[in-house]
Amino acid sequence: MKRLFLVTAAIFLILAFVSGCTFGSYSLRNSSEKSGRDHWQIRYEKFNGFKQRNIKLSGECEHTFSVEIVTNSGALGLVIKDGNGTSIYDGEELPSSAFSVKADSSGKYTIRVNADNHSGSFNIKWE
Repeated sequence: MKRLFLVTAAIFLILAFVSGCTFGSYSLRNSSEKSGRDHWQIRYEKFNGFKQRNIKLSGECEHTFSVEIVTNSGALGLVIKDGNGTSIYDGEELPSSAFSVKADSSGKYTIRVNADNHSGSFNIKWE
């Protein structure tokens, strides 16, 4: 029984990483989340903690992350790291804004959103 549980847990973790699932330690109140292979969007009344998503960019071209933030109150931070753990973007206490972040190469990336009683939304698209 214990072995079956360990195998099931291992498969779940592998699938979560490969499929780009989100994970983290957070609480959300009155939220709506949409995500797919090329986007991640969440609207909420209150967000505390962090959510993180692993993605994979493919192709030989330069890639772009398009970010839209709405801050009504609280603080929101965003970190985007490449597969080597190097930050290509690291911002804290982001105001309502729209901006883009360039990624020079294909491969694995981690998107992490940190919130401290944040009210608003974020929308991240990549290509």
